[in-house]
Amino acid sequence: MRKQAGFTLLELLVVMSVILVVIGLAVVRLDDSGSRVTHANAEGLSLALEAARDAAVYSGKPVAFSSDGEGFQFWRSDDKQRKWLALSGDSALQARKLKGEVRILQQTVNGKSRPLGERLVFSAEGLSEPFTLLLQGGEARVQVMADALGRIRIEDVAQEETGAR
Repeated sequence: MRKQAGFTLLELLVVMSVILVVIGLAVVRLDDSGSRVTHANAEGLSLALEAARDAAVYSGKPVAFSSDGEGFQFWRSDDKQRKWLALSGDSALQARKLKGEVRILQQTVNGKSRPLGERLVFSAEGLSEPFTLLLQGGEARVQVMADALGRIRIEDVAQEETGAR
């Protein structure tokens, strides 16, 4: 008997099943509609907002947040010059760009829409006006919301709300 070159049916089935599993995982990772990146940006933003609230309380001076939609920056009140100064040097409160295709689409304060770029202020007492920031990345939309005490939470925006906007 001569030995034949080639693969057995069992070997081919094992290789094909491994390839299908890898392709399935790749499709799941690629087809998340921006959800993972949007949530990661929302989490980073919420941590930065909490740091701003804490910085206002610890320093005894108001700290503000502003966004152009593509990134965000923090400000400290300068009583002597009566203006806002951009914060720098503090890694938690340095200016940042949002990652990926994520953008801040809208900000509301006390339930009313406000233009991007308008500052949201955390007072030295730790209080702020309740606000919501709407982030979108791909088809995913997430709200970062703060109450009057500066407590921050993140919520997904339902698909029916997404279609209405």
